[in-house]
Amino acid sequence: MIKCIIIDDEYHSRENLKQMLKLCCPDVQVIDEADRVAAGIEAIRRGNPDLVFLDIRMPDGSGFDILQKLGEVNFKVVFVTAYEEYAIKAFKFSAIDYILKPIDPDELKEAVGKAVTYFKGFSANDAVKQLLDTITQPHQPHKKIVLKTINTLHLIEIDKIIRCESDRNYTIFYIDGEEKIVISRSMKDFEEMLQEHNFLRVHNSHLININYIRKFHKDELLCVLSDNTSIPVAYRKKDELLNLIKNL
Repeated sequence: MIKCIIIDDEYHSRENLKQMLKLCCPDVQVIDEADRVAAGIEAIRRGNPDLVFLDIRMPDGSGFDILQKLGEVNFKVVFVTAYEEYAIKAFKFSAIDYILKPIDPDELKEAVGKAVTYFKGFSANDAVKQLLDTITQPHQPHKKIVLKTINTLHLIEIDKIIRCESDRNYTIFYIDGEEKIVISRSMKDFEEMLQEHNFLRVHNSHLININYIRKFHKDELLCVLSDNTSIPVAYRKKDELLNLIKNL
């Protein structure tokens, strides 16, 4: 059995989650619950859970405060929250999963499945640290991104990503000095995440880091990157790309 604790200040939310876990995730046993930051920390230290469901906002703080005050984290975390734009964006750069209220049963099963999977070379503490670094520095650009494959989490420096290529429902990452990584997510997700880091989707199938451009053949609408790949540029993206290059 997977030992779990629910920390949420809303009683009906805790009860709803407990009932859904019974129906959807019978291997998860709720051993304790709490409605405040302080009580949540006590419950975690007392119960030594495998998994913790954390609300973001509580009367005496937040779920992030709990993780910071605990220091070492040796359990998996799933945030359960109402939509909060910045927090959701931060989650996308990290290995920590989240589900939105009201909870969808399929999303709950998927989140639990991901959370209890032990990824190679990446601890729960590493995952939490990555998220907290992002949350506590809201005005700093993200320096790293977690890329999730079936069995592995890769913590990648964004500045080392040369380009991304779309392959149906997959995105292929080409990284300077490292092997390519194939992720089962659409390029649209990554386009939104990386556009603040000088990335531009120059073509339906190509998202490039303009810092790696070596040449841009304007007449041929072709970019040559530092890894010697030639990337086609859509005509409608030509002016936008030129402006970005000028502002480097």
